Amino acid sequence: MRFRYILLTILTALCAATAAAQTTASTFGVRADMELTFPSGGHDYYQTGAGLVIGPVARIPLSSKFSIEPGVMFNYTALSAQNLVSFNDDYYYDSAANLYGIRVPLLVSYTRAISGNADFSVATGPQFNINISARQRLQPNFDAPVPEPRRTIDLFNHGWKRFDAQWNLRLSVTFARQYYLGITTGVAFTPLAKFGDKDKKIRIYRNTVALSLGYNF
Repeated sequence: MRFRYILLTILTALCAATAAAQTTASTFGVRADMELTFPSGGHDYYQTGAGLVIGPVARIPLSSKFSIEPGVMFNYTALSAQNLVSFNDDYYYDSAANLYGIRVPLLVSYTRAISGNADFSVATGPQFNINISARQRLQPNFDAPVPEPRRTIDLFNHGWKRFDAQWNLRLSVTFARQYYLGITTGVAFTPLAKFGDKDKKIRIYRNTVALSLGYNF
């Protein structure tokens, strides 16, 4: 039900923006991001991770300087596990947590010309992450009386969430109305993972910094 409410909110905002911008042409483009992920709240479990984000975006003008900029992006993130962190008595976390998903940014931007051939933009707003797959390998505890075989787990069965959200701030420059360069920070306001017992509650949040390249059609 939560996803339905979120999607309804997005569609309502897009319809309102389109109605407000009916006299001004919208533009479309594609973005590719190299992203670093800084997991807060779970430093004992995961190190800084890296990933890729790619997909189409739109720019729907609200006025001569303000626009709404939605997108639908595919993202991949790998969060490397810390050394010898226990999963249970028989296993340790091994390698990286591999996360695949769909990302829906919904930003409002302000754009100003900085030369005859370049525009500077600052944008902010929420970003919704719909997580499709989250898996990680486990390494056997060879000190156990009967070591278990190596295996891979579905992290959604161990406290990871199908949905998390961030608040984004982005600075960008567009050259010749087509070539795009930007940097985006995302601060989590819902957890990516939540597990543990009352004596050790773990909350892992996804905070990101991404460098973006793009092209506007």
